[in-house]
Amino acid sequence: MKQIIGILESYAYQTLVWDIYIERVARPASGTAADEQKIAGALPKAEICLTALADLMEDAPWLAGAAITLADLHAAPIVAVFRLAPKGAKTALLEWWERVGMRPSFLRTQVPARHDAHRVGTV
Repeated sequence: MKQIIGILESYAYQTLVWDIYIERVARPASGTAADEQKIAGALPKAEICLTALADLMEDAPWLAGAAITLADLHAAPIVAVFRLAPKGAKTALLEWWERVGMRPSFLRTQVPARHDAHRVGTV
């Protein structure tokens, strides 16, 4: 669990949220142009992060094993906003996302719809 949270904090958050979601979704939604170079540089890093998490997960239903942990709860909002970017929906953690994204507590805390409605371009 600590290793997964470390990956999320050290690599995934900046890449998935700031370098991809903010640039591809939030900035255009506010009328600001996306930094295409930042997005292009972030995509390979995003793939590495998501693949590493999927590899650590192996065949378990949750990131750190058989039960939901803080790792899942920490990853969920990061992956949620990343998925709002056009190619973010095709994450290596798709089955995990289907489980965590349907939890009642998560459904009550969604990203504001204004960003989802302004998807532009392709990642």
